[in-house]
Amino acid sequence: MAEDLAGNMGFVMGNKHRERVVQVLGSKGKLSAEKVAKFEHIPAPAVKKILAELAERGLAFVNDEIWCLTEAGQEIEREMKKRA
Repeated sequence: MAEDLAGNMGFVMGNKHRERVVQVLGSKGKLSAEKVAKFEHIPAPAVKKILAELAERGLAFVNDEIWCLTEAGQEIEREMKKRA
């Protein structure tokens, strides 16, 4: 589990846009990809790709086109706050 956390932290923090997507979902909760894109000023196709990557790693999930962080994703977001 700890190595999963470290690997996922590296994955998220290795890309500024990924970091920002995780942060906005952590702070604002459930959002559509379009809203994430608007809040963070990242093109919607890039946000959708990032969200799909996060979902593949079990860090986010989608329900009726509304995205939110999983427990693992929330743990990453909390760890990012500690390191900020």
